[in-house]
Amino acid sequence: MRVTLLQQIKPEYVERIKASEYKYSSSVILAKLESSAWYGELTINEVSEIYGMCNIDTHRVSAWDLRFGDNLLIEEEDNE
Repeated sequence: MRVTLLQQIKPEYVERIKASEYKYSSSVILAKLESSAWYGELTINEVSEIYGMCNIDTHRVSAWDLRFGDNLLIEEEDNE
């Protein structure tokens, strides 16, 4: 079974996206996460919107996290 990116993101961040005041953007982002399987499928703009909706300061995030989303995604052992 294919695991979507929406299933891979930490639940607290999914809730923040759903609760975002930017309803149109959040619905677009949620649809993108549901249709994607890999973090690398997201555009820079989509990642930026996710960080904004989750109140994550991009200036305090490592380049690694921005590139691979490790701070947003559930760790492998948490998934099992």
